[in-house]
Amino acid sequence: MNSSLPTHPHDEAAFEDVFLQELDSWYSADIACCDRCYKKFLQIWPTAYSAESEEFQRNQIQLDTFYDGSRINAFYSREQFERLLTNMDCPRCGEKLGHTLYPYELPFDVPKGFEEHIVAISTIANETPFLLLKNEFAQTVLKTLEGLSQTTNATTVPLNLFRARGLQGLKEISANQFDFADPRFVGEGRYNHAGQPVLYLGDSKGTCFHELRGAHCAIAEIALDGELKVLDLTNPYDSHKDQSDLLNALAFSALLSTPQEGTGYQKPAYVFSRFVADCARSAGFDAIQYPSTRTSAQAYNLVVLNAEFSIGRRSRLLSLCIFDGEQSKAIEV
Repeated sequence: MNSSLPTHPHDEAAFEDVFLQELDSWYSADIACCDRCYKKFLQIWPTAYSAESEEFQRNQIQLDTFYDGSRINAFYSREQFERLLTNMDCPRCGEKLGHTLYPYELPFDVPKGFEEHIVAISTIANETPFLLLKNEFAQTVLKTLEGLSQTTNATTVPLNLFRARGLQGLKEISANQFDFADPRFVGEGRYNHAGQPVLYLGDSKGTCFHELRGAHCAIAEIALDGELKVLDLTNPYDSHKDQSDLLNALAFSALLSTPQEGTGYQKPAYVFSRFVADCARSAGFDAIQYPSTRTSAQAYNLVVLNAEFSIGRRSRLLSLCIFDGEQSKAIEV
């Protein structure tokens, strides 16, 4: 990029360089997308919408506001600015820039070809989900998790976590309602197959409430005893530094973080996340920690894969309550 600003207001050949230089000085980021393609960007990278204290949303800027607030108005008249913009293409979709920009950079290096892998995996998930391991990228994920398991130490979980059950259809509120369920009654979830019990735990009552889509619920506070080997998808740089770019890309992307809409049997959004759970379980992980897709970027869930951590064995139920999203009412255990 040309680092010098134009010295004459009619130096129109330098406009694009000046525009991008000013944009970088404001945001230290490139153009992620424009108002024609930002929805598609978020379909591919859904976690970006709320990550980094909602930076993607905060960076959104109207181009006329950018003109008024940047030094570019010292070199080009508004008429020049608007006219020259019509010759600039969005670097993501190739269309002419519209009225809004979304300067943003994902907080990790995206592995080469990752977005193409998302498309390929999506096709398999919808058409032939049991053939995922024929895909080269899926094979890479399996080998990566097998390697990570060898270098990841089991640790204790220092904070108590929470498990929720919706009140609708719940016949009783008792400790056994919050343990690993009877396989006969287990539907498929983000990280489990149908008939495969796991413990989905949230970092707070609020996270549990939002994961149940705002339904009034009964919530158990649970302490996990002993050490677990955890695949950390919330802060991979600290937990799995050597593979943090791949794990961050997975966690930010549609492969693991697309919210599942609807309540029917078809859940293609869960196909790859269940594959990752299978890989993690096979590699020796006891649990997966992952960002919540329904509340703030800081909220997380922990899915316990290892049934040895059932209540009364290697976990304890500490308390029960009814929660409506704001207030809780204690229930005797």
